[in-house]
Amino acid sequence: MTTKYASDLPLPGGVEQYYETLVELLRRVGKQPMYQEQLAETVIDVCPNSSSSTAINQYISLISRMGFWSVKDDTVRLTPDGNALLDKHDDDPSAAKRSVLTMKLRDVSGYDVLLTALKQGPISFDHADSTLKKALDVDWKTKNQTMFRMNWLRSLGYVTKDGHDYSLTPSGQSLVASGFPSSIVTPPGNGPTKVIVVKKPPSVLIAKATSLADAVEKGARTGGDGSALEQAAADAFEFLGFDVQLIGGSGNPDVVATAPMGSNTYRAIVETKSRSNGTVIQNDVNFNALNEHKVKSNADFVLVLAADFSGGNLEKWACDHKVRLFRVEEVRQILFAHAEAMIPLDRLRDLFVGGGSTDESTLSAILADSEVSAQHMKLCGQVFGAVLAHQTDEATLNEHALFYILSGAHSIQAIQATVSLLQSGLIGALGRAEDGSLYCRLSRRTFSERLRQIQEAIADPADEVLK
Repeated sequence: MTTKYASDLPLPGGVEQYYETLVELLRRVGKQPMYQEQLAETVIDVCPNSSSSTAINQYISLISRMGFWSVKDDTVRLTPDGNALLDKHDDDPSAAKRSVLTMKLRDVSGYDVLLTALKQGPISFDHADSTLKKALDVDWKTKNQTMFRMNWLRSLGYVTKDGHDYSLTPSGQSLVASGFPSSIVTPPGNGPTKVIVVKKPPSVLIAKATSLADAVEKGARTGGDGSALEQAAADAFEFLGFDVQLIGGSGNPDVVATAPMGSNTYRAIVETKSRSNGTVIQNDVNFNALNEHKVKSNADFVLVLAADFSGGNLEKWACDHKVRLFRVEEVRQILFAHAEAMIPLDRLRDLFVGGGSTDESTLSAILADSEVSAQHMKLCGQVFGAVLAHQTDEATLNEHALFYILSGAHSIQAIQATVSLLQSGLIGALGRAEDGSLYCRLSRRTFSERLRQIQEAIADPADEVLK
């Protein structure tokens, strides 16, 4: 029996723009088939904020996995399904969106679960996340996969977000009333290859992120003098890689977090607000005092951290003063994403720019980058395992062969970059014979030990790597 993909990925352009980005990229390739290098440049042209070659390669792979284009002889061309989608979009965009949803329901686990839950009425994101994880029996530490699915449904016009709740649009209500998603059946022998989700005990970093996030959550709802939240916030920002000063006290900023990046160094003041009811209102925030702290500390950004914000002109004033309102749930998401794939300090900077509540598109893009990086790390293991399993085959084992061995789930560029990394003098896990075939220079055990040696060499003996 064919099973579904356990994970999905977004496309760039905004949380409600995945479909529009898909159509525009298909239109570009439909006009002129192109090499994958040209396609990467096209992705940047369509979405200038696409942040890294790794992410771009994953976006390309996602559309290949969706079956809308294919790669042959390093050239990307639309498939019949890709051409059909464009024709349908021009004639009837609603029908085109429905065909994309049909593909998602057929090939990716969980979309049926979310639509069924939404059929009962508006639900919170946390409820959607717990429902999805329980139904799929997965131990995802982050909420990224739920977020990506919800944003696909939003971009297709079937789900809308109002405040903290999600609900079906009129199109979504009509869809589920018609029998969707139960009418979607994967034909035997078609669809994706089997994906097995192996439950593993949490890593040291995930355990650390959990502890930090729990401390921030508890501190934000304790009330009193707020010292517990100040300490938890300082610990959280230190975990993210900032140099942290915990100051506190009357007339002083609570936490000063500095990103040490040479000429690109930036500094943020973190003002913490602990309330027993969890909600900060407009009279709780003194924007004039925050501006004075910003000047005194020579800071670039100001953040107010609390469980939640509500009431009056708080959002407007925060926007006017360029003060970012940062919720503890967002801190939790960032901590877990960082634990799975370290987020660079210059990428975190985007969170702090501007004022008011955290920009949803920015947060989503950062979390997506982290997810892509985590999958790229898994690709290292997949490439190494594929070479280990096929290095004795008579056929030449090169990047193009690996592309087909891995069922086209990753772009040629992603595989080439991974092979180069594994061949590098620093890692030295792969070698290349005279005929161009790849082979393993290390066993899987010694490869793991090599990475441990690198970790030990990088660590500063004076530092406590995990405090």
